[in-house]
Amino acid sequence: MKEMAVILALAAASLASCAGSDSYYVYPSDYSNELEYVCLHVMQRGTRRFMVNDQHAVIPLQAAGSGVLPEVQTDLAPGGYFCGAFDDRQVPCSKGKTSNLDGTTCAFAR
Repeated sequence: MKEMAVILALAAASLASCAGSDSYYVYPSDYSNELEYVCLHVMQRGTRRFMVNDQHAVIPLQAAGSGVLPEVQTDLAPGGYFCGAFDDRQVPCSKGKTSNLDGTTCAFAR
C-alpha cells in the first residue's frame, strides 16, 4: 500500500511539472527558406558561394567560371552570399584550433 502511494505521488509530481511549461515551435522565416532553396541548387554546382544580380538571377561563383542558373529566380536582395558555415579569417578560432578551414593560420585564438 505504501508503494502505491509513492507511485501515485511521483505520477502527480511529474504531471504537475509538465503542466506549467509552455512549449512552442519557431517557424523558419521566409528569408531562411529562400536561402536554403537557393543554396540547395548552388551546392549542386559544386560551390557554396553565389551572387544575386539586379534581375534576381542566381550566379554560382566558381573558380572555373560562372553562369546564371536559369531554373532559379529568387527574392533575395542583390549581393553576395555564402551557404553553410561562415568562413572568415578575422573570426577567432575555436579553443585549441590553430588553422582556418582553408588551412591558413588563425589570425588570433581565444
